[in-house]
Amino acid sequence: MITKVETAAEGLAFEHGLFVSGGQQVGLWSAASRAVVCPRRFEKKAGFDAAALALKGLGYPVHLRPTGGGAVPQGPGSVNIALAFDAPNGFTIEAGYRLLTQIITDGLGPHGSRLKTGDTPGSFCDGAWNLSVDGRKIVGTAQRLRPIGGGRQRVLAHALILADESYMPGADAVATFHECLGLNPIEKSVHTSLSAAFGLGDFPATPLLDTAQHALRRLDA
Repeated sequence: MITKVETAAEGLAFEHGLFVSGGQQVGLWSAASRAVVCPRRFEKKAGFDAAALALKGLGYPVHLRPTGGGAVPQGPGSVNIALAFDAPNGFTIEAGYRLLTQIITDGLGPHGSRLKTGDTPGSFCDGAWNLSVDGRKIVGTAQRLRPIGGGRQRVLAHALILADESYMPGADAVATFHECLGLNPIEKSVHTSLSAAFGLGDFPATPLLDTAQHALRRLDA
């Protein structure tokens, strides 16, 4: 039940559709072609146009997204999960990250107990809500919140999950992008994947979707 798209731009459009359609929405997607995706605010950085042109020359077009975080590789080896929902009053961005990471942890069954939340220095899109195993990042997260009235917010919570080792050339592309923009260096060795860490040959799409749908139903209860 992974939505297969040709480009990361189509994947971002898929997520936008979940965000604007209302109600509780969950989706998984993966792009066939390689790209680097970064927050829209990167467009304002000095040297962005030259960096994007350099990556395009390497076969990695740069796409902008509305959520926060940092630059990530998309394409083979990467699977994305997106949740879109109307959050209850008092729902915080930390609660959104906690919900998303718990869904992934629970959806991975016995493997989830090995995941740790926190920064992974040297990783792409590093943040406090990474999920790592043995100090190597396997999941990155980002969110978008939009007020919808009455003190409530529409939430788009997104996670990039490294499924297998074919993501690795994308890590090199992100490292080049960072270098062009004068950002912190990226270390490929601080990343891993579901396949490498847990020996998973098949991506656990059904458990993740079932867990996410159950969690969102409880949120609305």
